[in-house]
Amino acid sequence: MSTDDIDAISAEAIRFARARNRVSISAEVFGAYNNPDLFVAPVHEKTPEQATRIKETVLKCFLFSSVDAKDIDTLVKAFESSDVSAGTKVIQQGDPGDKLYLIESGTARFTKTSAATEQVHDLGTAGEGGCFGELALMYNAPRACSVVAETDMKLWSLDRSTFNHIVRNAVIKKREKYDSLLQSVALLSNLDPYDRCRLADALTEKTFVDEDIIVEGDKGTSVFMILEGNAEAYCQGKLVKSYSEGGYFGEIALIAQTPRASTVKAKGKCVVAELERESCVTLLGPMEECFRDNLKEYQKVLAELNMKTRT
Repeated sequence: MSTDDIDAISAEAIRFARARNRVSISAEVFGAYNNPDLFVAPVHEKTPEQATRIKETVLKCFLFSSVDAKDIDTLVKAFESSDVSAGTKVIQQGDPGDKLYLIESGTARFTKTSAATEQVHDLGTAGEGGCFGELALMYNAPRACSVVAETDMKLWSLDRSTFNHIVRNAVIKKREKYDSLLQSVALLSNLDPYDRCRLADALTEKTFVDEDIIVEGDKGTSVFMILEGNAEAYCQGKLVKSYSEGGYFGEIALIAQTPRASTVKAKGKCVVAELERESCVTLLGPMEECFRDNLKEYQKVLAELNMKTRT
């Protein structure tokens, strides 16, 4: 079971928490923990090899993408080791999230109990290098599934307080930077501030210099927003559109993974923010559900797709 699979499991619980816990999320991430001068992160002993493996795993999680290198190192030092015997329940579905976990060795099995039928569904397993529990911490959501040690395991855990203190400032800055940019994307303009904040968490910056950002005919999986510089769109070799700071392209990928209708090339240095469709689905659920309040715009984009006038 991959980290992405585990993240996707949390989508249902996060949507529930969105309706129940908006205030508590804001208060915890931006209020009660808003005093970094008084916080000292714990330090737990680990070998250099263990620290390297923890760092590599953490960097694969998009929630840590805005945390700088120094804070990542502090975060790695704060992970605490624990040995878990086979059969131990590490996480109980429905419980509040208090830790995130990394698997150093052993195997964990994930199950989810249906609220309607009480039927238990087997969601698969995760092994060495797996990470789980981070979304429940970030969004103050209940655990979306139960996790049981299938074998004896060695886990690394990070407590909620350390997570919030280290990630908080980076998340705030990133959300402020990208909020207005996300509002400018037609398909995202009707999302409420809560959902836009969560999408901002999933954005990644990339830099291109006189090179293709997307290529005509390739499968579309991301939308791009220009943070700095310029880009040009070409269809069958002909210039059809120019983009500057604040512009965006590739938004059709959010609702349909169809071939790109044009090639977009950076003109000189161009810095973009990329939002992958997979991250969008993980955080908000199916795209059709997300955009049901923006049906006219959805239909307009589909029409543009059929006419192949947009990327």
